[in-house]
Amino acid sequence: MATHRINKSGKRAPPFTRIDNSMLQDARLSFKARGLLSYMLSKPDGFKFYLDEMTKHTTDGKDSIRAGLKELEKLGYVRRYAVKDQRGKILSWELDIYESPSLRPESGFPDVENPTLLTNDNILTNDKRLNKYIAFNSNGNSFVETYLKYFRIKKNKHHMRVTEEQHRMIHDQIEEIQSYGITIEEWEAEVKDHFEKLPKSNNGNIIAFLHAAPRRFDVVL
Repeated sequence: MATHRINKSGKRAPPFTRIDNSMLQDARLSFKARGLLSYMLSKPDGFKFYLDEMTKHTTDGKDSIRAGLKELEKLGYVRRYAVKDQRGKILSWELDIYESPSLRPESGFPDVENPTLLTNDNILTNDKRLNKYIAFNSNGNSFVETYLKYFRIKKNKHHMRVTEEQHRMIHDQIEEIQSYGITIEEWEAEVKDHFEKLPKSNNGNIIAFLHAAPRRFDVVL
């Protein structure tokens, strides 16, 4: 059997990417994950990846790409984290890509379980658009209703008000969790564990719980 390669030398050489072979030979990774990582490493440093855009360049759907990212994140090739402004508001989610897990820093990762923003009932800001608080309700979603039930038991009051933007974001993230096949029983078990371990100083905002959802339910949001 012969291997035929493109000529990568000379003035007419096509663009190509040099990748550490150790990643390609990592037997812990599926071929899907290796291909996904190779694609991401072929892009310039600082390139922003969006799930909707990535699906346009492959036959894989969103669920397949999420599974590949989850695999890479678990083995240290990808790190996903929130970028926040000075008030603690999440502006975007970023991905750090590592050609080798050995390049990943050992410390300095943000604690997403109880971010500063979520330990306060109110957000002080001069941006009036962010001060449009509304009552947080389940909209008929059993997952949200379960969380609110345990919140009332723990805090003996209703969940704090949220902005309209936060309300949409919460329901969108829960629908995404449900799309992974997480059952109401699995959700309730994690919610119950969350409130049993919740410090008194934590106000129990559901957004903080959702920040920890990738770790709790082993999914990539």
